[in-house]
Amino acid sequence: MQNIPKQTVDLWIELGRKPDPKKLIPALVQYDPFKFNNKTQGNEAARYLEFAIKTLENRDQAIHNYLLLVYTKLYPNKLMNYLEQQGQDAEHVCYDVKYALRLCLEHDLKEACVHIYTTMALYEEAVELALQVDVELAKKNADMPQDDEELKKKLWLRIARHVVEKQRDIKRAMEFLQESDLLKIEDILPFFPDFVTIDHFKDAICTSLQEYNKHIESLQEDMNEATESAKSIRTEIHNFRNKFAFIQSQDKCCVCHFALLTRSFYVFPCMHKFHTDCLINELLPHLSISKRNQVEDLQRTLTNEATSGRINQATKIELEDMVASECVYCGEMMIRSIDQPFVDVSDYQTEMNGWL
Repeated sequence: MQNIPKQTVDLWIELGRKPDPKKLIPALVQYDPFKFNNKTQGNEAARYLEFAIKTLENRDQAIHNYLLLVYTKLYPNKLMNYLEQQGQDAEHVCYDVKYALRLCLEHDLKEACVHIYTTMALYEEAVELALQVDVELAKKNADMPQDDEELKKKLWLRIARHVVEKQRDIKRAMEFLQESDLLKIEDILPFFPDFVTIDHFKDAICTSLQEYNKHIESLQEDMNEATESAKSIRTEIHNFRNKFAFIQSQDKCCVCHFALLTRSFYVFPCMHKFHTDCLINELLPHLSISKRNQVEDLQRTLTNEATSGRINQATKIELEDMVASECVYCGEMMIRSIDQPFVDVSDYQTEMNGWL
């Protein structure tokens, strides 16, 4: 590489994958990589590194880092094209982002630094530095954060402030209101000097007032709908308080199909009827372990209280709230269980054997 760099690189390229590019790095750096006194040697080093990356699809970090060094020293015009090809996902780029950032900062390659800051998800630093290069570049990076509207708004406000305070371009600042849905006229007004007349803001203020009127109308419609819904709910609650059902002597429990009046029972608005013990047995498999244990404890407590002849109504109400808040056949619990298998996994083999 020191004496016949072109012929050496030609031979390496001809051999293709046989020489490991990573093992050739010592040969590439025999000269001082920070001075590159031999321009031809630097050209040939870059040519082989580009071949290894583009043709051989080499992803070794050492190879990519060294190409970055060559680009920052000799070919800064090629640097942005390389960075854009690598993308902006820090987990998938082949180079060391911190090393690349240090190189670009040392050589004052601001646009490349902005790209790397964005790759590292340092959006505020990216926008701040981009404002020293070009406002359009800053605007592009301000839209980069995903699912973070607050950060996006903060970045756009920083750009607007720069345009007003540094560039004194009021018209351009007002155009930001059309370019970003996150900014409102009241957000950027504090950045303007006191001597600015209202003529500069007349159109923006009118547009903002129209949007607020539409928003107020939308809120009014939502409030009317909420009021109607509340009235409907109150009517339904009142009707439920006065609702009753007739129980016939021939009515049967929906679980055991025995006469309903033989023991305590529940009747739901949907007219499903259950004995108390049948309802609890049907409900238990759908409850979590903690709630299941709680129901069983309440049952034991009520049994002991019934034996002593002193039933605590609070205990009874607590049990009813847990087991009778909704119909086990047509309530939300049944809907949530729609994707559960008919046969439990632990009982599957036993069930299969029973069909043989």
